[in-house]
Amino acid sequence: MTKKNHNIIEFFGETCPHCIAMKPVIENIEKEKGIEIKKLEVWNDADNQEVMKKYESIISEACGGFSAVPAFVNTKTNQALCGAHDKEDIIALINGEDCKNNVCMPHSKIK
Repeated sequence: MTKKNHNIIEFFGETCPHCIAMKPVIENIEKEKGIEIKKLEVWNDADNQEVMKKYESIISEACGGFSAVPAFVNTKTNQALCGAHDKEDIIALINGEDCKNNVCMPHSKIK
């Protein structure tokens, strides 16, 4: 049984090549962990763009000063990942892990 994980949001662009490359990684994680990550397309959906703006500060910190896609946000821990990442980085974000074993490089966290 798959349960929705409302704490994790993936912001993506419909034709973004990095977002497309992340799709099988995210599907694998969802299957392995038995969760469903909330996915919001922001290039063509104004409502989703407004949701992304709510997390702009942590996304832009993770992206090096700007907002971009794909972006992954853990709304419970206020952590974000920017760009294409491997499975381990995404799982660390889902688990709310702080900076360990160099994971802090792609993460941002506002206390």
